[in-house]
Amino acid sequence: MKGTKLTSKQLQKRCDASQFKFKTTAELDVLEGVIEQERAVRSLKTGLNIDKRNYNVFVAGASGTGRTTIVRTIIKDAAGRRPTPSDWALVYNFRDRERPCALEFPPGKGRKFAADMDWLVDHLKEELPRAFRERDHQEEVQQIVSGSLVMEHENFVELSEQAASVGFSVKSTKTGLVTVPLKEEKALTNKEYEALTPEEKKEIEERRRQLDPHIHDFVSKTRDIEAGTQAGIKRKQESLARQVCSRPIRRLKRRYSKVKRVGDYLSGVRDHILANLARFVAEPEEGGNPVVEAALRSFVEYKVNVVVDNGELEGAPLIVEPRPSYYNLFGKVEKKVENGVYFTDFTMVKAGSVLRANGGYLLINTNDLFAYPLVWENLKTILRYRESTIEDMGEHLGVLPTSGIRPEPIPVSMKIVLIGPAHVYDLLYRHDEDFRKLFQVKSEFDFEMKRTADSVDQYARFVATTCRNEGLRQVTADGVAAIVEFGSRLVDSKERVTLQFNEICNMLIEADSLAGEDSVDLITRGHLAEALAQREYRLSLLEEKLREEILEHSIFIAVSGDRVGAVNGLAVYEVGNALFGKPARITAAVYAGKAGIVNVERESKLSGRIHSKGILIISGYLGATFGQTEPLSVTVSVCFEQSYGHIDGDSASIAELSAILSSLSGVPLKQGFAVTGSVNQQGDVQPVGGINEKIEAWFQLCLEEGLTGEQGVVIPAANVRNLMLKDEVVAAVADGRFAVHTVSRVEEAVEILTGRSAGQAGPKGRYGPEDSVYALAQETLCRYGEVLQGDD
Repeated sequence: MKGTKLTSKQLQKRCDASQFKFKTTAELDVLEGVIEQERAVRSLKTGLNIDKRNYNVFVAGASGTGRTTIVRTIIKDAAGRRPTPSDWALVYNFRDRERPCALEFPPGKGRKFAADMDWLVDHLKEELPRAFRERDHQEEVQQIVSGSLVMEHENFVELSEQAASVGFSVKSTKTGLVTVPLKEEKALTNKEYEALTPEEKKEIEERRRQLDPHIHDFVSKTRDIEAGTQAGIKRKQESLARQVCSRPIRRLKRRYSKVKRVGDYLSGVRDHILANLARFVAEPEEGGNPVVEAALRSFVEYKVNVVVDNGELEGAPLIVEPRPSYYNLFGKVEKKVENGVYFTDFTMVKAGSVLRANGGYLLINTNDLFAYPLVWENLKTILRYRESTIEDMGEHLGVLPTSGIRPEPIPVSMKIVLIGPAHVYDLLYRHDEDFRKLFQVKSEFDFEMKRTADSVDQYARFVATTCRNEGLRQVTADGVAAIVEFGSRLVDSKERVTLQFNEICNMLIEADSLAGEDSVDLITRGHLAEALAQREYRLSLLEEKLREEILEHSIFIAVSGDRVGAVNGLAVYEVGNALFGKPARITAAVYAGKAGIVNVERESKLSGRIHSKGILIISGYLGATFGQTEPLSVTVSVCFEQSYGHIDGDSASIAELSAILSSLSGVPLKQGFAVTGSVNQQGDVQPVGGINEKIEAWFQLCLEEGLTGEQGVVIPAANVRNLMLKDEVVAAVADGRFAVHTVSRVEEAVEILTGRSAGQAGPKGRYGPEDSVYALAQETLCRYGEVLQGDD
């Protein structure tokens, strides 16, 4: 049983894209439409075309795939085919000043109505005073006043006669009526009155009391006359004001006759104006409070606050909200401060993105959405009840409100498109029942596509389009091939290329800068290789530090020689946007016992669940291989040496199993090899991730220690499709200084690492030949069993 040693030609064929024919980007057409992503685009269009509630869309996928740009383009096209939604305006509620009314207008009419209301107020501010100053009106008012004066005079004459009949005269003064006693038809002076006898004074006061009812009657009649006069004047003014107001208001009613509730609102405006005529006709008082005067003459009640204006819009709105805070999404009630006092009114109510997207589409990234409190729950409430209320956040929390203004809810009919990672969709779908109901459509963007002639041609055209859009230099044909290779390396596959185009775009920008430094007109493969090398250098500080510790023997990793029970594993580290491989020394110690495999990492609580599962799988394989005729009597301690952090993943399974078999058999393992791959209970080797980074990390360490030609890696055969190795690794393989072996079974890995046969089981489960690894391991296990039986 042997593994496969890959040749440099095999590696080169897997790494490069030279089998495709490329042109320079200057010769390529601009890319129209979307590369691949048919599933995502079709799903998105389905969600946009279904005009029913709950058919909101979640766009899932990796960042950098162009999903946001694609989604905006598709939504913009869909929005252009839809009707333009209504305007919405808030107006004063004459019944409840703290609850402004919401009026719906055809697109562009809201702004026009606001202008018409401003015109109406300005018009009445001029026409009402002018009408009140007209001669006819003044004469009519004067007639009312004159009539009242005549009646007051007649009433006074009557009172005077009644007073004279009891010996008094009546005078009208500034302080009121004064009754003066008469003697011989002549009014008594105060001196004369004081000279009277008490009996005479008593008699005069008796007669005065007889006059009191007539005086009270006179005062009552006078008050009625004055009230009637004021009422008459008021009726006359209201009649005139009604005539002045009715003409323009009727005109506005006719103009907006098809708009619901506008007629009732204009009637309310008319009645409010008639009830507050003094604000239109009164002159400012001298020495009055200017703040009060300004408030009285601000006429804010007749303003129109157009919170949603779609007058300039063609089709439905597409609102992209980059900062979906509570107020940005749902609107707010602004406040002003004057003389240290906060105040607000309905004209300071501002709409948010939800209302501006009403009748269209609202696009939000989930990374932004869930950064703000209360937003998600309120957004779901709006989608459930299909209406939005602009309110202070305090009211939403149920605490004391601070605005005093709560506009009427506005009906909402829009489609929300959320963009986020696939795991966010999974979390919401699993844990949020409302989400499952409200977001019926999932549009998932792929992060890779198959590397075929057609897809590579699209890829090359994308490169050409990017160069033109970003103002970059054109790329040579060989450079385009390098971009395709880079795209394949990003997904660790010779058969696929990445769809995370931001990485491609960034690489082109960096290569263009290098071409500029060389003062050349084209971006070549060399520029792209240098750009990649510089990027790796910028991110490789930690990787170099770890490698230096190995080279300085602070971390024990051997790259030559043989060792029993010790093998070099390969791990992958991801720190920020840096991804690199790191060799790890794995050892196994065996002795007689019944504990089975002891995972040192697990016992020290440094093992992840997947790594612990891998150890249990190894236990299953050992039991199936050596425990068919008698129970295993062994304790195995497996450890990642000099590892002080968390260990997870099962890619070290082959290395751990190889170290265990070496310890059991006493056959040393070649330290010039590093191993990666997972194993199942039946001994099949399974693929792992980060294969290129692992191989290159081991190669770099061996290169710095000195390549001997006896070094290499053992990887799963299933990972061959993922090989996109650097040119220096391929060159080392071509020169015989480094080797890449692939295996499908654990026995193949053991034979490569030990240089001898793994062995085969006979009819009774005994392995042979006698010097094979498995036979020697089985012999040790039998000896351990005898030791334990002897102890019993």
